[in-house]
This record gives sequence, C-alpha cells and structure tokens, in this order.
Amino acid sequence: MRTFFRGAAAFIAVLITAGPLSAAGNSIRFARAQPEGTVVTVKGVVSVPSGAFAPNDQGFAIQRGRTGIYIHDALGGSYALGQEVVVTGTVENSFGQVLGVQPTDIAVSGSHPVHPAKPIDTGDVGEDSEGTLIRIGGTVVDEVFDDGEYGYRFHVDDGSGEVTVFVYAGTGIDVSGIALGDDVEITGFSGQFIDHYEVNPRVPSDIEELP
Repeated sequence: MRTFFRGAAAFIAVLITAGPLSAAGNSIRFARAQPEGTVVTVKGVVSVPSGAFAPNDQGFAIQRGRTGIYIHDALGGSYALGQEVVVTGTVENSFGQVLGVQPTDIAVSGSHPVHPAKPIDTGDVGEDSEGTLIRIGGTVVDEVFDDGEYGYRFHVDDGSGEVTVFVYAGTGIDVSGIALGDDVEITGFSGQFIDHYEVNPRVPSDIEELP
C-alpha cells in the first residue's frame, strides 16, 4: 500500500474553538506541533477533495491561512473543495510521513474560497510547505512512470532542484500528454512519501502544459 502520511505518544485533549477565518492557521499550526496520539480539533477549508488520493487514501486536506493538514478520513464522508469543516480526532502518521488527523467527528460549518496556492521553487518543496497548496513551474526531467493502481510519477525541475510529482489515480488526471522536456506548471498538495517530498495534483486543471 502506498502511504504518505506523519507524528510519540501523549494524549492531550485540546479544543480550539472555530473562530473566523481571519484567525488564520492557529488551530492547524497547533495540531501540527503535537505528538502522535494527541486529540485536537481543527478548522479549515477543504483544499483537497475526498478521495483525490485514492486508492492510497480516501481522506482529504484542509487549509487555514498558510497552514494545512491532511485528514485520514475513515468515516466515509465526502467533502468538496471550498467546504469549511471542523474536525476532531487524533494526530497520527502513516509510515512516519505527512502529518495528519484520524477523525472521530467531522462537521461542515460553511463554505469559503479555497486558499490560493503559494508559488514556490521546486527545490524548496519540503517541511515548511508540507500540508499546504503550492504551485511549481519547471521542466519535466524524466519519463512518466506508471506506478500501477496508485497512479503516475515524474519529476520537475526549475533549476533549483527537482521535485517528485505524484498523480494519484483517484484524481482522474490524464498524464498521457506529459513527456520528458515539457515545460509545465503544476498546482497541488505539498506532501511527503517516505524520504522525499512531493507535489500531488488534485484535479485535471492542476497540471498545465506550457507552450
């Protein structure tokens, strides 16, 4: 199973009240600083819709201001881009990778424009960007690799260092037109898999081939 999600065992019950979005990032930032097993309540706008990273994971991601986190949703819900949700659960990881929350309760509290992706150099995709929406541009430096049922992988470099782009099967994105040497602009979730960081597109429009 391809997994990509992080977290030492303390069990601290924390409730962060759902304030206005102008209080950007406080609750998610707090959750990201907690050890595995901590109970948190986070609020944010859905930045990756449910099931986009299937079959690896049926969850979704939320962001609030400049901070985001993945929700390892095993509750069977379906959450769309722009929904504002309040999630209670435990901080957990999967194979030591991207920090996430295993929810015990999810409630939709409204809607809000999806936070814009932050432009970032390919060589700067890492721990500081993890969990948020980012946008990279550069040249495809290898052929697209077919990773079976999970999706497709290739690498992009803008001169600052290459980064992995992993396109999960759940997105339905067609990568057949992407080839070595193409110039592309890609929006996606800043994730991590084992020992490297990735950009994970969510929808077909997240990959743009440039002239």
